[in-house]
Amino acid sequence: MLSQRQLGSLFPLRAGRIGEVVRPRPMLQLALGLALGISLVEWSALPVAPSVVLALVGVIVALALPAWAFLAIGLALGAVRYDLWRSPPVQTPPPVATLRAVGTLEPTRNGYRLLCAFEQPALPTYALVYFRPSVRGLPDYGDVFRIEASWRRPVRFSGFDWARYLERRRVYHITTVFSERQFTVLESGAGRWQRRFSAARQSLRQTLRQHLDRDDAALVEGMLVGAAGDFPPQLREAFHKSGTGHLLATSGLHVMMALQMVYLLLRWTPVPFAGRIGLVIAAAWGYALLAGLRPSIVRAATMTTCALCAPLLGREADSLNALGFAGALWLLIAPHAIFEVGFQYSFCAVLFILLFYGRLEYALRRLAARASILPDTGKPKSLVGKAVRNGLIPLLSVSLCAQAGISLVQLYHFGYMSLLSPVANLLAVPLAYPMLALGFWFWLSQGVGALPLEWLCAWQGWVALTFGADWVPAIRLAALPVWLPLAFYVGVLLLAPEPPLGEVEEF
Repeated sequence: MLSQRQLGSLFPLRAGRIGEVVRPRPMLQLALGLALGISLVEWSALPVAPSVVLALVGVIVALALPAWAFLAIGLALGAVRYDLWRSPPVQTPPPVATLRAVGTLEPTRNGYRLLCAFEQPALPTYALVYFRPSVRGLPDYGDVFRIEASWRRPVRFSGFDWARYLERRRVYHITTVFSERQFTVLESGAGRWQRRFSAARQSLRQTLRQHLDRDDAALVEGMLVGAAGDFPPQLREAFHKSGTGHLLATSGLHVMMALQMVYLLLRWTPVPFAGRIGLVIAAAWGYALLAGLRPSIVRAATMTTCALCAPLLGREADSLNALGFAGALWLLIAPHAIFEVGFQYSFCAVLFILLFYGRLEYALRRLAARASILPDTGKPKSLVGKAVRNGLIPLLSVSLCAQAGISLVQLYHFGYMSLLSPVANLLAVPLAYPMLALGFWFWLSQGVGALPLEWLCAWQGWVALTFGADWVPAIRLAALPVWLPLAFYVGVLLLAPEPPLGEVEEF
């Protein structure tokens, strides 16, 4: 329970507190510096290599302002890392080439696709290989295969620069395989541990599609491990417009629910505390691998690892520093992620939850007490009061914080933001927990429990379609200048007060 001293002022913005959220946390500084360095290189019009200029600026700032040294180091690292990443020599591959699959086989609406690296010739770029549904014996992660193909460059679609999106990932060539005669597997990667997670996801997918209709199977798969490329487009759009699209992208919410189930099971075993922590961390990364190591779930798994290891090392968990560490780690591995909507959604939503959840929840409880829904002090005794205190208010607080965090990102990318998304989340999120548990049970039992799972799918679909309809009040903008969301999030980082001490860190 937070003290009155900690919550004496809900949103203090005194001049003396400017920057206090960023300055004491080296990992958060490092992540922000990496993001800044990558963005400046992307938008730079300097005649010389921008990474050299920014690296020099970073060194000067680090020496002149030691309090911001990690920000300056991140600026230099981000500039150099992205400059090396984005500047490979682009060559047209020959009609016959040898490829190595570096991604797992993903379903699409017209078959499958596979991310590959060039083995022969050894090119520093990647390729996307699309397979039609009639093709058999498809390669998967780790396989080396020779392919005879006609290569083409990605093109820009209306409203979305698909070519630029792929180029940031170093994907410059695409081809389509219409027959198994076009490729020959030279070396199998079936023994690799990554293939076991790929096979597990394929098993999940097959089980769902054997026992459920197409839309329900896609929805359950999206809730469990993230929506695949063949997810029904109209339903996907309804989820995003209603503000519940995060349920289809594995994130901190999914990790929290899955790890709670794991921990509850471990409580009934004689495993000691340190062993339970180790198993929960292993479960977090196993779940991340099953879901395909998306940025949002990698962030959640990294933060979970930092938070759970802190007490074992005698340290206090710092959620903002853990968030910064997760962001810095991912940007060093995949610097292009900073420009992707999923990455921006994940980190902005969690940042706002960490900064404002405790204060908003306290304010809503005070409001409920004034409305005589909750007692002024102590815990409520009635069933309605307990449901409001332990269910409605936390869910509403998380939903409002997350929606505020992604608001300008959503407006910038899509020009649309529903004003009823908190209501939609209040109706959808509570049933995500039983849906996750039933979904995994349905998979492990090979089809037991289809009826309750269909009911949950019907409810989630109804919420998405109802609150994603055209009648829902929403903010619609044709275009939003890039400086506005940047200034907004910089202002939040500089002016936001410290998260309350003792707040439960669940995200």
